[in-house]
Amino acid sequence: MTNKYNKLFISTTDTILGIGGPVDNNTENLIYEIKGRDRNKKIIILVSSIKQARKFPQWNQEAEKLAKKYWPGAVTLVVNDQGFRMPNQKLFLEYLEKNGPVYMSSCNLSNAPVCKTIENAKIIFPEITNIYNFGTMSQQPSKIIRVEDGEILRS
Repeated sequence: MTNKYNKLFISTTDTILGIGGPVDNNTENLIYEIKGRDRNKKIIILVSSIKQARKFPQWNQEAEKLAKKYWPGAVTLVVNDQGFRMPNQKLFLEYLEKNGPVYMSSCNLSNAPVCKTIENAKIIFPEITNIYNFGTMSQQPSKIIRVEDGEILRS
């Protein structure tokens, strides 16, 4: 029997543990499904570079300016209703450069605490068998800035 979640992975990021997968509609749907996440809550895209972010239609010049100021790092930029972030983690950046951008959401069931360890994540999400440890985490979620008006949505 094939595992429909085989394109998803659990990984460390520079901030918190995440659940991610390649940027496509199927991946996005699987993340919503496995987490029991509200469809009104967007899922961010992690990129390896500003150059990679430019490939998305939502990206714009204002986002470019802010990305040059804050990336790589724990700042998510919401541009035209889509969040983007470039993690400050060498191994993850190499993964993203090689495999392309990924959807990434916190590693937790919706409205439950975020998993602190990979071991904990494996218990909650046994269906996800791809696990990556890209290095240490701050255990603090990223700051979120809406590009259009500069509003800080999460500090």
